[in-house]
Amino acid sequence: MSFRSKHFRFFIVLFLAITVIASAQSDAKPKNIIFMIGDGMGVAHVTAAKIVKGSIDMERCKVMGMHMTASADNPVTDSAAAGTALATGYKTNNDVVGLCPEGKPLKNLMEYARETGRATGVAVTVILTHATPAAFYAHHKARYHYDIIADQILEAGLDVMIGGGWDNFYPKTFTGSRRKDDRNLVRELRKKMPVVTTYEALTQANGIRQIAAILDAGHLPHASKRNYTLGNLADKAISLLNQNQKGFVLMVEGSQIDLAAHANDMQRVIDETLDFDTAVKSALDFAEADGNTLVVITADHETGGLTFPYNSIEGNKIVAAKFSSDNHTAAMVPVFAFGPGAEQFGGIYDITHVGKTLIELVKKDVEPCN
Repeated sequence: MSFRSKHFRFFIVLFLAITVIASAQSDAKPKNIIFMIGDGMGVAHVTAAKIVKGSIDMERCKVMGMHMTASADNPVTDSAAAGTALATGYKTNNDVVGLCPEGKPLKNLMEYARETGRATGVAVTVILTHATPAAFYAHHKARYHYDIIADQILEAGLDVMIGGGWDNFYPKTFTGSRRKDDRNLVRELRKKMPVVTTYEALTQANGIRQIAAILDAGHLPHASKRNYTLGNLADKAISLLNQNQKGFVLMVEGSQIDLAAHANDMQRVIDETLDFDTAVKSALDFAEADGNTLVVITADHETGGLTFPYNSIEGNKIVAAKFSSDNHTAAMVPVFAFGPGAEQFGGIYDITHVGKTLIELVKKDVEPCN
């Protein structure tokens, strides 16, 4: 055999080996998934955070994509329909949580994760019964029926719940309660897991695997008014869930980016987006150290129609931002991904691709809605 032939065969074998290894890597399924949603966070919101801070942790992701956010019945989605698409991989109508447009339940990411023995959790900065977190555990026709959605969280099987909204958990006889009945869901929750109502108590909750941390009567305070970050909440959730040897799935929401953009409050948009980025840092730091964790960062929709016209930026300050709306828009939103399976999130696609892909990475037998 000639020298040239030997080298040719060597390179063919080497090419095939690399191809097999690359294929195996692309088929790798992560043990853990941290799914991060910046509610209302469009490209401009991320741009603003980078202008002000210079460098943000979302930049650490080398895989990026964009998704279209339309719901089943409107080109401009709400958080209930978008959250459902992200949690289940299927579209539904605005105002609907965890159901098909026809009203049948859609199986969500957390339900698939629990079937594999994984621990599950949510950490958000709004009430736990709000549309996005609800999409990951509830099935109901109307997102604002908070009593019914709160009832469902008790049976959802989540191991970690961090957010606000105790007004929807205490009976109507309690001062400030928003319930219309006498159920005391805090008491009922305590039969299932520890319940804390302050951040300080959450930090001291050690040696446990489950917790419900309901840290405010309504939404948590604005990012600038808290003495803790969403990153702190994410760190605690990860540390608790990571005790499960079969892995975990955690959804973290930077919930109040949306509220700030609805109010056209540019400074608060920046504050809330940077607060969300502290959780991105927590997730990516864990994923880098762990090596078997997928982090996916996206939004449910864009809010505010935010832009930065000529002469609106001076150095690292945004001095004349423009909002074209005080509501949601149909603009595409960004996707960032890191870890095993990340390559499946590159490109431009529909919002349902995110939910379907995450479910396939947890369990491949995705069931259609029919």
